[in-house]
Amino acid sequence: MGPEIDMDADPGPEQAILLDAHAAIRCPVKVHNHHDPTITRQDDESLAAHDGAQTAQAWMTNHEFVDKVLDILALTPEAVDLRDLACEDPQVRSAATRDAVESGVSVIIAPRLPVDRAGARRGSPPLLVRGADTPEGEPGYLPVQIHDHRVLERHNRSWTICVSPLTTPLHTDRMGMIDARMRSGREQDMMLMAHYWRMLEAAGWASYGVPWAGLIGQDQLVRTIVATRRHEGEPALRLNTSHCSSVVLGIVWVDLVAKQIRTFARSSKTGWKSRSALERYDHEHAFRVSVARNALRRTGAPDDPAPMVFPIHIKECASCPWWPVCAPTMGADDLSRSIDKSPLDVREITVLRSMGISSVNDLVEADLEALMGDYLPEVSHRDGAETRLRLAAHRANLIASGIELERTNDKPMRLPASRIEIDWDIEAAPGDRIYLWGFLVRDRECLDDHGHYVSFARFREIDSEIENELAIEAMTWLNQILDAHPDARIYHYSDYEMVHLTKVARSSGHPQVIRGLERMRRAHFDLFSTMRRHWFGVHGLGLKSVAHAATGFDWRDEAPGGLNSQMWFLEALRTTDQQARSETMQRILDYNEDDVRATMALRDWLRTQD
Repeated sequence: MGPEIDMDADPGPEQAILLDAHAAIRCPVKVHNHHDPTITRQDDESLAAHDGAQTAQAWMTNHEFVDKVLDILALTPEAVDLRDLACEDPQVRSAATRDAVESGVSVIIAPRLPVDRAGARRGSPPLLVRGADTPEGEPGYLPVQIHDHRVLERHNRSWTICVSPLTTPLHTDRMGMIDARMRSGREQDMMLMAHYWRMLEAAGWASYGVPWAGLIGQDQLVRTIVATRRHEGEPALRLNTSHCSSVVLGIVWVDLVAKQIRTFARSSKTGWKSRSALERYDHEHAFRVSVARNALRRTGAPDDPAPMVFPIHIKECASCPWWPVCAPTMGADDLSRSIDKSPLDVREITVLRSMGISSVNDLVEADLEALMGDYLPEVSHRDGAETRLRLAAHRANLIASGIELERTNDKPMRLPASRIEIDWDIEAAPGDRIYLWGFLVRDRECLDDHGHYVSFARFREIDSEIENELAIEAMTWLNQILDAHPDARIYHYSDYEMVHLTKVARSSGHPQVIRGLERMRRAHFDLFSTMRRHWFGVHGLGLKSVAHAATGFDWRDEAPGGLNSQMWFLEALRTTDQQARSETMQRILDYNEDDVRATMALRDWLRTQD
């Protein structure tokens, strides 16, 4: 990963290299590796297979939501749906897109934009919506992205953002939101739209005036009437927080020239400036074009230009096909690789490297007090930069000492105990509905009782009715256990389980679920709360990190994780191979059982630490 560049600096001229929308928001080292002839490339089949797998995985988790959205938009008068041309020659879809634009239709689904060779851009958004005509009277369009995450967050100032319901998607049909604004952390979504806006400009298809772009997320909205004096009587939208059934989805309109992204700026007295999505995108895209052109000049000769970027470990590395190329250049004790909890960001790592601190050992030996004077002005874009560095240094010292868990106080932990102890864990499908309730029941008076696993699962499409049925089964069973053993205790890790049980109890209204929730509130104990009060984890306090560090517990699966289990669930639903389906279902059950066994092992270990 390359450094975060001062956006006041001149990024250099753009070159005729084609990059997709994600290049500007992803690691620039990928761009370098792809274009550098001196690097042994991953063979094309391997890269294609990896990219295909990543695309398939993303599509599997997202396609139902995207199809739902596009199916609604396809009902818009004068909409053109080009999804049926997906398997045709690309030129066919390109021609169909051009025809639709020239006809001025209201909505174009699955368009194919012309390649912008001068701007070094390629790619297409899932949707174009008719905007304002150009000064020449030609139809103009706005790009729209669809994401399977929420776009809005609650905010007490009304009319900070406007939304068009999917049933009336034009920008002219927008309504104000009375209780929401753009969710923080959606910078990358906005930059993707900026890429497509620039492509529309290059094609001459961009809407005239303010460069608006749309985001469609999973936010559920409810129509309302404004009561404030300024907008009294006007129709508006609000977030659905009362489980109202008459909800709508909408296109959240984002002004791409509004300065709402905080970026590093050395020339500013504060060390940062607010930039627009277009400013941020233009700079990042131009930088990556320069990286690509510089890489293409390398031949292996002594006078080759040095790479403009060097690897820094980030989340993206875990699934990157170029990681085998980058890893050897970094070393196992590289600071960005070793500190994976509250990691320093790309700019923080770059600044430290410029000061001669690249590894864990370098940071351990550094004089932090002497370092701060030069370091802090270069990372003023980050709130709490000093605290972040001191925390990283603390983790580095523990890593160097071979310590993964550090006791932070000597106060008693007071873990409740009972004869019958039940460990509890749930698994959610994409969409956050529970498809698996897992329990491990142990009688502590039986020394050879290692616990028996009980599960309640549905390996099928999960809706609210099925989720409620499953919860009723699980809570009916649990109530029977608690009837027989009133002093039994239930243990889990974090509040995830209780939050979802509360939600299901509210939605189902079933007596067994409500009774189970009431008894859980008296009998449950969250082990994470104990870990958080008494321990510091080098790799955080997630169950997998602490159970392994404390007890040596290992999951049977090579890739255990909540997100992976969601993928396994979808694989089990999609496959037509019955043996593969059975194996995947068992994989999920084994993973869930290991979660509850890890909770039991951690609890037993904690009882030896007082």
